[in-house]
Amino acid sequence: MPPNFEFGGTAPAEVQTYLLERDDPGSYAWVTEYDLVFDELPADLDAYLVHCLGVACAAGDSVVWLGFEGSFHFDNVLTDAIAPQIYGVGAPGREPVVAPDLETLKTPAWRLIIRSFGSRFQGYSAAGDQRS
Repeated sequence: MPPNFEFGGTAPAEVQTYLLERDDPGSYAWVTEYDLVFDELPADLDAYLVHCLGVACAAGDSVVWLGFEGSFHFDNVLTDAIAPQIYGVGAPGREPVVAPDLETLKTPAWRLIIRSFGSRFQGYSAAGDQRS
């Protein structure tokens, strides 16, 4: 059962959930992907995305991120190489961060933000914890 992504009177029409696991034997990291489907985008999209990051983070007690379709691969989770395709990120004990515009995704400052959360993801992976 996916978490409740309703916020401020807005709820997705559908939430699709996928469990992504590494193919290599002995792997320890797994990722839960939530695809939220809307008939109409929320009026305050930024606030809604921050809320969704918080909900997903609480559901998995792990690092979470928002990425464009096709941006995920275990080998480059939250790295500089993938930073321009990640538009939001959150983790337990940290405020979620959402890029205010597409230009932000191309900046060194955004790569630094993504890298800082990526190091937390690597720490969870090494411990064998869940990813969301």
